[in-house]
Amino acid sequence: MPDLIIRQNAGPGTHYRNVEDAADTWHWEEAPPAGATGGIPYAFIASLGDVSRPAPFLYTVELDIAEADLPEIFRWYEQEHLPMLTACPGCIGGTRYRRLDSGTPNLLAAYRFENPEVNQTPEWIAGRSTAWTARVRPMFRMQRRYIRQHVV
Repeated sequence: MPDLIIRQNAGPGTHYRNVEDAADTWHWEEAPPAGATGGIPYAFIASLGDVSRPAPFLYTVELDIAEADLPEIFRWYEQEHLPMLTACPGCIGGTRYRRLDSGTPNLLAAYRFENPEVNQTPEWIAGRSTAWTARVRPMFRMQRRYIRQHVV
């Protein structure tokens, strides 16, 4: 059973609109009811910070990683990346998920932001510029990044 289902442009849940493309809205359904169908299913991996409520902005990072590289990516996220980024000013918390339907990209990280510029702060840039990050970045077969605004 998924811990998160994302439906694009229709469905229940918290709505987040891509700030660069208003037609791209995610319906973010955490803890979906048993038997919920449709959308992209994800399993929870880890979280840090306050992820208990919708944030004004959601920064999503989708990665496609080969199965053999997942242990190293998970160590990097858990030991360095997630702690560094969620400690940045304006970052409320972050959550990591693994896609359940064998689709690509297979990993999702979602950072809850107070404002859309959090990922432009010196602290955030430093967190994305470590030696360990440079070593794992070649493992990213694909990546997509979006800033999404909570839609009431």
